[in-house]
Amino acid sequence: MRVLLTSWSWPTHYNWLVPVAWAFRSAGHEVLVAVPPGGTHGVTRAGLPAVAVGADFDVDRVISKYYWSSPIAEISARGDDVDWDRMREEGQQPLAVYALLASIMQDGLVALTRGWRPDLMVFDGVNYAAPLAAAACGIPAVRQIWGVDFSSQLAPFADEALARHRAQLGLGEVDVLGTATLDPCPPSMQLVDGVRRLPTRYPSYNGPGKAPRWVLDRPRRPRVCVTWGTVSHLFNGRIFPLGGALDALADLDVEVVATVPKGGRKELGSVPANTRVVEDLPLHLFMASCDLVISQGGGGVTATAVEAGVPQLTVPRTSEQVLICRSLERTGAARMIALDDASTALLREEVVRLLGSAAHTAAARSLMREARAQRSLADTVDTLTALAGRA
Repeated sequence: MRVLLTSWSWPTHYNWLVPVAWAFRSAGHEVLVAVPPGGTHGVTRAGLPAVAVGADFDVDRVISKYYWSSPIAEISARGDDVDWDRMREEGQQPLAVYALLASIMQDGLVALTRGWRPDLMVFDGVNYAAPLAAAACGIPAVRQIWGVDFSSQLAPFADEALARHRAQLGLGEVDVLGTATLDPCPPSMQLVDGVRRLPTRYPSYNGPGKAPRWVLDRPRRPRVCVTWGTVSHLFNGRIFPLGGALDALADLDVEVVATVPKGGRKELGSVPANTRVVEDLPLHLFMASCDLVISQGGGGVTATAVEAGVPQLTVPRTSEQVLICRSLERTGAARMIALDDASTALLREEVVRLLGSAAHTAAARSLMREARAQRSLADTVDTLTALAGRA
């Protein structure tokens, strides 16, 4: 069976497809990964075949134009969930960014699908060119999400946002949620809706990398990971500063591991004596050795911490992150600070609370067991093979 996997060029989105691609390969299927040109290197670094479709684009400019000028950004900074029904009534279109990305990738993805003739497509949940291309070519499309199902909340906006795209392909209605959804989220965190989900354990993958020796040593003090993700530079200062988070931990008897993108160390300047700064180190290499993780609440870091059974403290910035962090907090495995409320003093207070809390640690371990009890990717591949009619 041939399987075409596709994402846009953000590594944090593409990384979710890597274990899926390898599960298909391990089962003897042929896979190909379609991404914009700038994303092909990340694909091949994971040992997978890549093909470029569409063109690269200025993500900074796009986000600045469509997200920061919307009321959604202000709502998220308060730590509030977005009322999507109200957004529709007010004429907001949260899919504008993704509709633009679909325009860039659509023609190339359709041409690739028609030429390579896959039996199944697996797509990142906000790569809307994928369900359009799959519908145009008559193959099933399976959506990969990255935790709590944010993209399902946006589905009611898709008909309007993608009207021109569908017209170009001669399509009527297209279900942007796909034929089924690969769902790595523990059920206790997930939304309750009518989406056809295939609950599947997430084998943490945050990119390729070498494990330094200290990762294998047992820490002598509580280890706290601080990470703002790989794309924090796109927020143009609209996040709680990483340096402020490190200052909050400076006088605590803890070992701090601060992760930054490649080249990001020099931007931090001086750091407290208890802090180790690492560049481009995948979280899954050392997360299990941590006692706490502090992050922006993105899908990758939160899922990796859940899989490792580590309590979390989050300071979310986007509506997607707020949704994830609120769901995490309800399980008892995490605490959330709204961006508008965040301060060095409050961050320190919450860290002390979490490190001394047996209840939060127990809740994190319980959530880990729930996540690990889900079906393996190998079993899910069998289901998807049958779905594609190739069992």
